[in-house]
Amino acid sequence: MFEHIDIEAAAKHLHGVAKHTPLMPFESGDERIELRLKLENRQETGSFKCRGAWNQIFSLDDEQRAAGVIATSSGNHGRALAWAAQRAMVKATIVMPADAYPNKIEACRELGAEVVLGRDRAEAEAICRQRVEAGAVLIHPYDSERTVQGAGTVGREIALDWPEVEVVVVPVGGGGLIAGSSLALRRALGAGLTIFGAEPSGAPSMTLGLEAGEPVLVPEITTAVQGLCPLESGALNVAICKETVNGVFLMEDEEVFASQKRLVDAGEIVEPAGAAATAAVFHDRLPDELLAGRSAEDRLRVVAVVSGGNPAPDQLEAIRGV
Repeated sequence: MFEHIDIEAAAKHLHGVAKHTPLMPFESGDERIELRLKLENRQETGSFKCRGAWNQIFSLDDEQRAAGVIATSSGNHGRALAWAAQRAMVKATIVMPADAYPNKIEACRELGAEVVLGRDRAEAEAICRQRVEAGAVLIHPYDSERTVQGAGTVGREIALDWPEVEVVVVPVGGGGLIAGSSLALRRALGAGLTIFGAEPSGAPSMTLGLEAGEPVLVPEITTAVQGLCPLESGALNVAICKETVNGVFLMEDEEVFASQKRLVDAGEIVEPAGAAATAAVFHDRLPDELLAGRSAEDRLRVVAVVSGGNPAPDQLEAIRGV
């Protein structure tokens, strides 16, 4: 499947640059489930996004490096691209919606990127298109082969570290992480593995895309879970997920925020978007047929990907009750 998506090559590019993050056992609340968390919140730049960003920057030719790179981002991809560009001494511009977390805006600037703010996501995308037409190299946060290749190393590591896993749940925004990871997991572990996405019900871009077989613009974004609310999922990502993913859970914001608090109370620094996959496990979204016959002696082996750890400081203090 999608043989041109070379995740093994991306793993070589990332060796010694990105971290091989841990799979940490975590109490699921259901004795029938053995849960482990793939802690990408502990990754360089605080999210899985550095994987795709570095794979992109590594692959630029001399002309592209000289032109500089640009992306639209609400935060984590922008920070990751700024980090990767600074490491490679390439000029980076990050176009962000004005309501992005202030700490994420400042993080991009601290890493040497030019930050341009649009009124909202749509205007940010328009500004980015104009800069690309003027010669900047677009580094798409999710709808790009090189981004998907890099993100796919998350799934590759899961398969290497726990080949006995039976279910993997992945947060979904534009779909780069779940597309790359599910492709890597299918290649390594085959059709017997069950793979789910988890996205906000107020931004169901992948759900709509899978139903239509192509990207669909979300008519109205109503979720407060920043980082999982693009206008649409990527075309490449929808195409891959149609072949590799068993389903997508639609999560309510309060479920995601409650799961974030549960992880933070356990000592992890996690942003709301990073808690979407765990929310699906904690709030009993796994199908009954997967749990049928399971017990404390024969538990269902589940991985939930914690995709990012860059919450706004005031939001983190609020859920801690500080």
